[in-house]
Amino acid sequence: EDVHLNCVPEVTSSSFTIVNEAGGDGQGRGLLLFNGQTVCDDYFSDNSATAICGLMGYNGFQSWTYGEQFGIQASLYIGLDNVACSSGSWDSCTFRTLENCGHSEDVHLNCVPEVTSSSFTIVNEAGGDGQGRGLLLFNGQTVCDDCFSDNSATSICGLMGY
Repeated sequence: EDVHLNCVPEVTSSSFTIVNEAGGDGQGRGLLLFNGQTVCDDYFSDNSATAICGLMGYNGFQSWTYGEQFGIQASLYIGLDNVACSSGSWDSCTFRTLENCGHSEDVHLNCVPEVTSSSFTIVNEAGGDGQGRGLLLFNGQTVCDDCFSDNSATSICGLMGY
């Protein structure tokens, strides 16, 4: 008799990506893909979100949901199902590459970027290095003052080495 196999692909940090509605880099927020295919929400949990965001180098997740929210989903295969994690570590996860899902069950993930000292910069009026004094940027974008406090300033300045 013939042998039939279903080999499980090795999962690495590059196995997962998050794309925006146009299919471009979602910068940690959007449709979750596994090797270019969508991920089904069966057994997906906060632990799954934490593990996958961590595997991709993020500092955790802010939220996750499911649904057919992007037009590009219909043109993609569903590649991962039953992602069950007993903790926030990928080592605790089980999954299947065979699926029984529709795109209404595709996972959308919002990962939290890891904050490092290089995430923050301060620029002068000309856009150059403000040497600790000037406009605060986070990943190249301005920072809103809503709920910003002296404690916020102290923490950020400390993170930047001031």
